Amino acid sequence: MYILLIGGGSTGRALASHLIGEGHEIVIVEDDEERAKSLAEAMDALIIHGDGSDPEILKDAGVERADAAAVVTPDDNINLTVCQILKKFNVPRIVARVNEPGKKDLYIGLQITAAISPTAAVVSYFKNALTQGSSKSMMSIANGLAEVFELKVSNEALDGKRIKDLGLPPGSIIAVIYRHGEVIIGTGNTAVKLNDVLTVIAKTDVMKDLMKIFKA
Repeated sequence: MYILLIGGGSTGRALASHLIGEGHEIVIVEDDEERAKSLAEAMDALIIHGDGSDPEILKDAGVERADAAAVVTPDDNINLTVCQILKKFNVPRIVARVNEPGKKDLYIGLQITAAISPTAAVVSYFKNALTQGSSKSMMSIANGLAEVFELKVSNEALDGKRIKDLGLPPGSIIAVIYRHGEVIIGTGNTAVKLNDVLTVIAKTDVMKDLMKIFKA
């Protein structure tokens, strides 16, 4: 894929490294001259020094043939502007970093592929690590009103029970079961087994009741 990254800070740099390692063609647009020079010396990618919210700079970066773009500057006003421009260029997939969680709705209103809030994600990880022990948060969604997380079945009383018999609170579902290398899509009649790893989607306000069910 031909992917544009707008912003070459720590997030953009780390993302670029992963994408390059997977064989994607990467172009980074960075407005800080010294950072752009550093990136050019360190990365196997085209680095363009310029304002990512300038359509002409984006054209120089190949926006018209881009398969996807990630907008990861630390300024939400810039990110929102860039997303709007990328939409006009009909970039198929646009992912943006949300610096202030309260502005996430503005990104969602642009109907981009994804708006990711590192702050909300970090808070979710810490909260779950502190209070839920055996579960692992994967992401916070719906502006923090719901979460996607994994948990391991360690309560022997649940071994062999069907999902519909677990007594899950309304607003929660078991979407996927990972068992001995096999992925199973959860339905009401699917039985869970000891040591299964479940991918659960739940409203934040039912998390406490949900976790009570899985406590050993």
